[in-house]
Amino acid sequence: MIWQLDLILLIFLVITALISLRVRDLLGASMVFGIYSFLICLLWAGMGAVDVAFTEAAVGAGVSTVILVATVYHTRRVTGGHKRASGMKLLSLLLMLVLGGVLLHASGDFPALGDPTSPANNHPVAQYYIEGSYQDTKVPNLVTSVLADYRGYDTLFETVVVFVAGIGILAVIGVPTARMRREEVCGDTAQFGEDSDLIILQTCRLVVPVLQLFALYVIAHGHHSPGGGFQGGVLFGASYILLALSGGLREALRRLSESMSFRLAACGIVIYAGFGLLCMALGSSFLDYAILDSILPGGVAKARSHSMLIVEAGVGFTVTTILFVIYANLATRGKLEGGL
Repeated sequence: MIWQLDLILLIFLVITALISLRVRDLLGASMVFGIYSFLICLLWAGMGAVDVAFTEAAVGAGVSTVILVATVYHTRRVTGGHKRASGMKLLSLLLMLVLGGVLLHASGDFPALGDPTSPANNHPVAQYYIEGSYQDTKVPNLVTSVLADYRGYDTLFETVVVFVAGIGILAVIGVPTARMRREEVCGDTAQFGEDSDLIILQTCRLVVPVLQLFALYVIAHGHHSPGGGFQGGVLFGASYILLALSGGLREALRRLSESMSFRLAACGIVIYAGFGLLCMALGSSFLDYAILDSILPGGVAKARSHSMLIVEAGVGFTVTTILFVIYANLATRGKLEGGL
């Protein structure tokens, strides 16, 4: 990246971080935090980490901002006027300065960005990933091959963590009476967006199908370009959140109920773990896709490629549905009625 552009982005990052910490209006702080995430996204993209930038834009700047706004909607918009002791403020400032100084001092030992002789690039494992990934998996996107194949265990349990997060939200703020009325809510045939603003409604009617189609492309094409199950799942989940914001949560739940969401989320994990168990049943290790060449076309490398596509689809199922469940419960305090 051009260092002048880096400096400008860094200055704006510091400014937005300070504003988000100092402003008392929580809604304003949420908006500023979204801007902060967009700036981080630009930094990731400039450093060549496009997959990370993609995720930051979708999750950090997009969905997280909406969830924060939904939370502020049910709390106080302005923070209380409680004054902390000056001693605690000075201690916090001192700790921040010390930690910042240590980090700045340590940054001098970092290798230059993109340095081919850096320890990370010279490590045998990294060299093998870079040189042998395509031959092993026929997947041009190195990030996808590492996350879905070489480090498949990590991605599987990260998907489980997302699922557990949805269960945790439901356990903490879920209202039992709302659970009893869910079938009635999902079966309601009220006119879509009858109480919504016409411009917002018609715009979302055009945007939502395109967003969902793009999400499917991101999942299916994550082998060849930035994307994958997590990024595509976030986009698909965001489409249902947009549907709820424009036409009402009742309409969104009619199309994707909470009970169906958890079924699909569990199905995504079963797909991922099921492929691992299938590998074991055929006599190999858990998630060793190479053994599946006997039932998938194209040889060993293509079997690994096809398997990654299927497990990424499973990740997409889980992320999409749990993201929508988290929003629906936070926006309604677990009642699944009303909302933003």
